[in-house]
Amino acid sequence: MQKKTVDILMKNYKAKQKSKRRLYTVSFAVLFLSWYILVLPAQLFNDPTSTVLLDRNGELLGARIADDGQWRFAPSDSVPEKFKQCIIEFEDRNFYWHIGVSGKGIGRALLQNLQNGKRVSGGSTITMQVVRMMKKNPPRTYGQKIYEMILATRIEWSYSKDEILNMYASNAPFGNNVVGLDAAAWRYFGRASYQLSWAETATLAVLPNAPGLIYPGKNQEKLFAKRNRLLTRLHDQGLITDDAYQLAITEPLPLKPLPLPQLAPHLLEKMILSGRKGQTIQSSLVASNQRSVQRSLEIHSLVLKDNKVFNGAVIVTDIKTGEVIAYVGNTDVQDEEFSSYVDCADAPRSSGSILKPFLYCAALEEGNITPSMLVTDVPTQFGSFSPKNFSGHFEGAIPVNKALSRSLNVPMVHMLKEYGVSRFHKELKKLGLSTLSKPAKHYGLSLILGGAETKLTDLSAVYCKMAQQLECGRTKGVWLTKTHPIVSEPICSNWSKAAIYSTFEALTEVNRPDEDNNWKLFASSRKIAWKTGTSFGFRDAWSIGVTPDYVVAVWIGNADGEGRPGLTGVNAAAPLMFDVFRQLPNSGKWFRQPIKELKAVEVCSLSGYKAGRYCEKVRGELIPKKSKLVKICPFHQQIHLDKSGSFRVDSDCESVFNMQHKNWFVLPALMEKYYKINHPNYVVLPPYRSDCLAGVKDKSFTIVYPRPDSRLYIPIQLDETLGKTIFEVSHRNPNAHVYWHLDKNFIGITSEIHQISVNPSKGKHELSVVDEFGVRQTIRFEVVRK
Repeated sequence: MQKKTVDILMKNYKAKQKSKRRLYTVSFAVLFLSWYILVLPAQLFNDPTSTVLLDRNGELLGARIADDGQWRFAPSDSVPEKFKQCIIEFEDRNFYWHIGVSGKGIGRALLQNLQNGKRVSGGSTITMQVVRMMKKNPPRTYGQKIYEMILATRIEWSYSKDEILNMYASNAPFGNNVVGLDAAAWRYFGRASYQLSWAETATLAVLPNAPGLIYPGKNQEKLFAKRNRLLTRLHDQGLITDDAYQLAITEPLPLKPLPLPQLAPHLLEKMILSGRKGQTIQSSLVASNQRSVQRSLEIHSLVLKDNKVFNGAVIVTDIKTGEVIAYVGNTDVQDEEFSSYVDCADAPRSSGSILKPFLYCAALEEGNITPSMLVTDVPTQFGSFSPKNFSGHFEGAIPVNKALSRSLNVPMVHMLKEYGVSRFHKELKKLGLSTLSKPAKHYGLSLILGGAETKLTDLSAVYCKMAQQLECGRTKGVWLTKTHPIVSEPICSNWSKAAIYSTFEALTEVNRPDEDNNWKLFASSRKIAWKTGTSFGFRDAWSIGVTPDYVVAVWIGNADGEGRPGLTGVNAAAPLMFDVFRQLPNSGKWFRQPIKELKAVEVCSLSGYKAGRYCEKVRGELIPKKSKLVKICPFHQQIHLDKSGSFRVDSDCESVFNMQHKNWFVLPALMEKYYKINHPNYVVLPPYRSDCLAGVKDKSFTIVYPRPDSRLYIPIQLDETLGKTIFEVSHRNPNAHVYWHLDKNFIGITSEIHQISVNPSKGKHELSVVDEFGVRQTIRFEVVRK
């Protein structure tokens, strides 16, 4: 009985123990399965990567080393077929057939280790090597090996074979501080991995096996033998032809790592600063264009260095796609003293006269001008601002399109005053000029002559958008990459195709540097609309050219702002711009004239204004349909001559029956002074006959203020700014135009209300006033205190 009880108890005990073991087994299995499922992180590799810049075709333009000091490119989405075959043959022939662990490989490794009495083989598959890379190469122990085997099977469960190969190729060490196939291909062979030969690919395939012991430049003989053994195996497997094999085994090894290309270092830095550090960035640049433009800048800089000009930048944009195909941010000067690290293409610089075409286009669109309309070009004083032409000469009056093509300053300041500084300032901001951070009154009339800063990136984008509007009817943006515009997308201007076309036509008349005026006769010369600019103090030289195909924008100067004599847009920047154009394909096309957006108007042949009743020669001119041209020619008037035709008369001194009535082209006296020098056919207005002169003066006008020989007191205002005074004339003809000159400088025109605000300096002055009939009065006065 007692024995039976013991048997029952033992039986129950064994059942409980068996149940516990089953529970432990199930629990362990559940825990292991849970661990097995969760053991892999969501991202197997989290190492910092190099920032890599590629051209549009995938060619390397430059790279920045990763934060950990390794050349490690971001993973690519595929592995070259040659490398697949090489690495599988060398490391893991059964790669596509095992589940992460190769029993055959493990057995062979154990046998070799036993025979040699030490570890000579690890038996690791490619997947197990991926685990070791992921875990940063921990110490080699049996426990570690088992752990790697388990993780290898887990990786095989989650990833395809091609994905595993890609992880291996992207993270394998290749000697020195080179990690990953793509970085190794560029560091050792200077080419992309898919462009490598069989010998080059085999060389890279054998490096991860012992990257610290054998790599190009270290143990060359062992590396050569190791590579050729792999090539022989590939040949034996029928993967390489006989001819390819014979060539491959004789191909030399690289002697040392090569420096990576640095074709666009400033664009690379721009991408890093924009938040793309550690990424592989495919830009819009074309490597061949980048090289040729960079080479052209270096050649020109050799000449410029003689004048101690050390920096420059060039941007080339494809009009049709809006893609920047070359971006050279500075010259390649190794001495840091010359600031070659500065991205001059994206640095604010004084604009010089490079903004003048925008004013011309805006004024044409508004109807303020026609292309041939005469504008004033005489010595002029605008308060304390007295602009001068670069040449130091004046034309008196000049068609506005020629004033633009010759980049005359005084006519453009007159245009800006009429158009409105505030309005033009707003227009420039709409175009996307990002550097106009101050209100319009801060710049004043100097806005058109370099009083504001701009950037080459902004200017090239605006000119490109104008060309796109004209060529395509809409703007497509200007891009450095598929997602990164060269500037933040600006609001498009409302300029019509007609206004843009007329502006570009005016810009084709600029004389090319070092070429005579007959350059257009040569078939090799393409039609280019181009503009130069030179900032005050010869600090900045600009040149921008536009065709239906490309925009080429150039800046030359010193990054530290030092000016140099002779540093002008025509002499320093334009030759480089034309050199770049000569290297670009020439379609031979020009912008189509937008006939539907143009209208014909009758204008005076001499003045370009809307023809008035006294204009004898009239011709048709095309202007934008939206333009509201209202200015009637102010220079043609009817005059009355005596019988001889030698003197002017009026009804107070001559019978109307004895008069000759003629229409005459009459410019104001100061304009006439300069105009007739360059226009010998200009006929000066005949003088009044002596018996008529007194009557004419008496019934013309009187200078109300200041009085002759008066002394003026002009106080300083409460805000400590210099005060102004109002000069006034009373004219018997309220519709007459009156032209004001202070110290022989033109200061303005008045009509109806003949008052003008002036700010004369301390001392003696001469005020001369001339009306449209040629009657002049001159007085002298003195400012005794400011």
